[in-house]
Order: sequence, then C-alpha cells, then structure tokens
Amino acid sequence: MSSFGNVLDVTKPDFDVDAYVVKLLREKSLDGLVKEEEEMVSAVRRLDSDVHQIVYENYNKFLTATNTVRKIQDEFTQLDSEMKSLSQSMSSISSLIGSLDGVLGEKRDDILQLGSSYKVVNSLKHIFDLPHVLQSEFDDRNYGEVLRMFKLAEESLDQYKDVPTVQSVLQKSKKIYDMTENQLMDQLRNPASGAELVSEAVDLLLTIGRDEDEVQKVLLKCSEQSLREDLKELSTNHSDVLDLVDKASESFIPNLTLIATTHDRLFEEKRAELLTVLRTEMNSLHALVSKVFLSSSDAKDCSIVVRALDRYFRKISTCRHVIPGFDFLPLTIELINAVSKHEIDLSLTRIKEELRNALNEVRKSLINEEKDLSALANKIEQVFVHQVKTALANLLLFTASDVTFANLPPDEFRQSFALNAHERLLVQAFHKFAELGDEYEAGAGEIRFIDPRVLLVFAVALQHLSNKSAVYLLNLCREQFSLSPEEGLTDIAVVTSEVKTRAQKLVRCYAEKTGLSMGETLIKGCTMLVQPSATPSSVRASVRRLGEDMAACDSELASLLGGDTKPKDTRVNRRPITTALDAARDSLWCERIDFHLQIHFNRASIITAVVKVVLKIFIESIRLQTYSKFGVEQVQVDCYYLQRCLAALVSDEVVVNSMVDQALSSALKRCQDPVLVHPSRLAQLCEQPPANRPSSQASSLGY
Repeated sequence: MSSFGNVLDVTKPDFDVDAYVVKLLREKSLDGLVKEEEEMVSAVRRLDSDVHQIVYENYNKFLTATNTVRKIQDEFTQLDSEMKSLSQSMSSISSLIGSLDGVLGEKRDDILQLGSSYKVVNSLKHIFDLPHVLQSEFDDRNYGEVLRMFKLAEESLDQYKDVPTVQSVLQKSKKIYDMTENQLMDQLRNPASGAELVSEAVDLLLTIGRDEDEVQKVLLKCSEQSLREDLKELSTNHSDVLDLVDKASESFIPNLTLIATTHDRLFEEKRAELLTVLRTEMNSLHALVSKVFLSSSDAKDCSIVVRALDRYFRKISTCRHVIPGFDFLPLTIELINAVSKHEIDLSLTRIKEELRNALNEVRKSLINEEKDLSALANKIEQVFVHQVKTALANLLLFTASDVTFANLPPDEFRQSFALNAHERLLVQAFHKFAELGDEYEAGAGEIRFIDPRVLLVFAVALQHLSNKSAVYLLNLCREQFSLSPEEGLTDIAVVTSEVKTRAQKLVRCYAEKTGLSMGETLIKGCTMLVQPSATPSSVRASVRRLGEDMAACDSELASLLGGDTKPKDTRVNRRPITTALDAARDSLWCERIDFHLQIHFNRASIITAVVKVVLKIFIESIRLQTYSKFGVEQVQVDCYYLQRCLAALVSDEVVVNSMVDQALSSALKRCQDPVLVHPSRLAQLCEQPPANRPSSQASSLGY
C-alpha cells in the first residue's frame, strides 16, 4: 500500500505518470480535471520562478565571493611589501645600536647618573612650584584637589624640612591648606550654600581628619539655618496657596531630603539629632502651609486649593519613604480634613451671600414696579439650587480619581468628608435659607420697611423649594458622595418641614403687613371724612379704595399662585340687621373667627388672611368711636359694600359676613338713636359715586 502511495506522489522518485493520470480520470469530472490542470500549471510556474530566484541569488553570492577573494589577495600583496620594509628597518636599527654601544660603552655609568639627576631636578621643580599650583587650584575652588596634592607632598617634604628652601615651600603650602580648610568650614556654616556644596565640604573635612562631632554639629546648624531661610522666603514670596506649595516643593522639601540623605550617609549613628531638627523645621512649614490654606476666602478657588493640597500630600508621602522615621502624613491628613471643612464653610457663606443678593434684586424689581412675581420667586429658588449644585461640584474635586489623597482609607478622609458635605453644607444651606426668612419676617434694620410682596415672593420660593427642589438636591448629594441613610444623615422630611415652616411664617407675615397697611389707609380715610348732616348718598372713598386694593392684591396672588381671578357670585341669604336689638342678638350667635389658622399657598387662603386683618382693624376702629344716626347709616352702607366686594374673594364668605356684622353691631351699640337704611336702598347707594363735600364740615369726633 505504501509503494502504491509513492507511485502516485509527485514528490517521490518512483512517481508513475500514467498511473496518476488514470487515477485522475477515474475520480474527477471534467471540471475537476480542468481545475487540477490549472493548479498544476500554477505550481509549475511557481516552482520555475523559485528556481530562477535561487539561481540569481547564488550567482550574486558567487560574484561577491570572487570580489572578496580578489581584495584579500591584494591586501596580502601589500602586507608582504610592508613586512620586507620593516625587516630592512629592523636590520638598520640593530646595526646602529651596535655602533652606539661601542661609542658609549665607556660612559654608561655617567649617562645613568645624568638621568637620575634629571629626575631629581624635575622633582625639585615641581616642589618649588607646589605653592603656586595649590594657590591656582584654591582660586578655582578645587578644594579637594588642594587637599589631595598637599597630603601627597607633605610626607616627602617633612623629610627635608630642615632645608630652608623646602621649609619655605612647606610653610606656604601649609598656609594655603589651612585657608582651604577654613574655607570649607565657612562654606559649611553659610546658610546660602547649596546642599551640594555642603555635602562636598563635609566629605573633604572628614577626609582630612577634622573632628567628626564638630563637623556634624556644624552641619546640623547649617542645615537648620538653610531651611529657615527657605521658610522665610516662602512666607513672604508667594501669590497663592498653589504657588506656595510649588515653591516649597522646589526648594524647602528637596533641600530637606538632601540634608537627610547627606547626614545619613556620613553620620548614620546620629539620626536622632537629625530627626529632631527636621521635625522642628517641618512643623514650621506645615504651620505656614496650613495658615495659607485656611486663609482662603473665595469658594471659586476650590480647584486651586485641591490641586495644591494634592501636591503637598504627594510631597509629604515621598518624604516619608525617603527619610525613615520622618512621618508627617497624619498631620497632612488632618490638614486635608480641616481644609475640606473650610471649603465647605466658604461655599455655605457664598450661598448665603448670593441669596441675599437675589433678595435685594427682588426688592429693587418691586420698587421698579415689576409685575411678574412668579418669575421673581423662581429666580430666588433657582439661585439657591444653582449655588448648591456649584458648591457640590466644587467639593467633588476632593474625591476625583486623579487626586492622590482621595484614595486614602475611607475612615481617614472620604467618609467624614462626604458626611460633612451633606450635613455641614447642604443641610446647613437649607437652614441658612430658613434663617434668612426669619430675618425678613422680623424686619429689623434695612429690611424693616420692605414691600410686603417681598415676603410673599420669598415664601412662595421656599414653598416651591420644599415641594421639589429640596428632595432633588438632597438625593443628588447622597448619590454623588455615595451616602446612605444608615450613616446618620438628617432625614429629608426634617429639612423640608423646616423650610415649609419658614414659608408659612413668611406668608402669614405678608398677610398681616398687607392687611395692616390697607387697614391703616381705610381708617385714616374714615376718620378724615366729613360729619354727615343727612342720610348717606354713597360709599365712602376710602372704602371703595379698599375694595380696589383687595382686587389688585387678589390679581397679584392669582398670577403668582394660579387660580380663578373672576369673582364668584355671592348671594346674601341672611336676615338683614334692621334694629339695635337685632345687632345685639346677632352678636351672640356670630361665627368665631380664628386668626391663626394655617394659610395654604393658594389665592383664596392668602386673601382670606388679609381680609381678616383688615376687617379686624375696621371693627376695632369702630369700637373706639360714638356715632350719630347718620353715622350709623354710613357704616351700614360701607359694611354692605365691603361684604359684597370681599365675600367674592375669600374662600369662606361666612368669615366676611360674620366680621361685617360685628362691625355694624359695634356701630349700633355706640349710637343712642340708631336707625338703619332700608335694605332695598343699600344696593342703590353702593352704586352711587362718592360725593364731594365741603371740608368745613370736617370733624374728628366720628359719628
């Protein structure tokens, strides 16, 4: 079977063409045979190309080898001629030596003595030139070369120190040597000397045998002075905290590490003294850096502060590895935590300042007759939201992936920082916002006489914030800083409740101030009216003005809070008061008015609170006067007008009906002979325009 396979294998020597063709005709179709032929033709062409390529390469190699052989042959020919020339030269030299030996043989000893004398003279020349050479090296500050050359010559010169000339050379050289030693000590003591010069001086002084303890103490003192000079320069020459850290990284810290390395190399057994000096100076640097970090007053510089803090942390970490036993990392971590708290406080301060600015702009807008109260409320809310989000974004820089100290164990930085971001910044921001509301409610100082609408806009902004934005900001903070409620966070409901409480106080303060302002205007108009000498012919102007002011107030509330501004239809389905007895009886059964009900943030609830205050003032002013017959009639007309105007605005017209009845009842009780206008005439009188009466009939005694 194996032999049959060899017959059909084209690569074997015993390949049988006929058998292979028969096999192909039996197994393959016409298309298969055509394809087989194409493949064989392609293979033959490929093999033919490979053979040509191999022949070409071999031919090139043959040509190269031929050239190489020819070149070697030429070189050997040249070498042969050079060897012949060398042989002739050697023969000539040998003959010359033989001739010289015959001539100089008798004076050999003299020649040897002359050579020895030359060496001695040459050595003496160098000895006499030694002071000049040493001085030249000293002038060039090659102190190491001065010391080396003197030490080499000193032993030889000491043997001939009795010779005056040698003694003079030795004295001059010793003087230069002493100058060099003193210069090295001065270089060691000079704080302005660089670390490399100091290291060189220490090495040379120890090499010449200077007292080790003395050199070590001078080195420490010099190092201390050098570090203090660096600190002095840093404290007076920096533009910001990043510049300070960069300069400290370029001067103080490298100087400190080089001093430590040099000292450890030369005085390894005295590390304790070195560490004491280094810790003292490093404490000074840390105090300076901490002071500059904590003196930052602009929250916008947070990115610069984080970069500087990260560089400082990396440098201190490097020092810990370079200088064994020198670990300032705990203090640096404390500084990181302190700086992060400081930046949180700055952000909180900025939020409060921006809120004050926004409220001042709202006040100015209302002074300039700005009508869009809704836009003003949204502006206050958006300022708060924007400032809080900006502050959170700045604080996230402390936990960025490229910040080295962000990778500290969570219990050393990240955990407390995240908690401070939530509690110290966000929760306190809401608290400060609420406190600002308390300030506006109290109305002290420059905000004592503000437009009551500022309180309304402020209250609406707080209400909107508590309904939606507060929850959004709190959840955003927890998500960004990976916080969970189990970590002792202030509950969201507590925050929103505080904000809602302040909103409720502000809207109540708005209702009271607005009602007080309208009530005072009403009372002034009533007390300055003329004494009626006949049955009233219309509603008093101040009462009509009150109705107009109430309608304007209602329109503003509707634009701010939404709701129907069209007055609702009211029908007075109650028995009218016609006598003083009716008034006394109705006063016993009138509705009790609660002035401390919660005010809801809708048009009807707020306008109801304002109406309560106005009508209460109206009632109390009536109770302070006595009335004539016509005065009671005028009060009746005014009350009917107020009831008809105000009942359509409030959420519960019973409040208006009850308080109007109280006003009329109070007037009836303060008249000796009260007679009321017939109910059929009241509507007609309310439609009449106010009459202009002569001021000569004015009276301040009431009716």
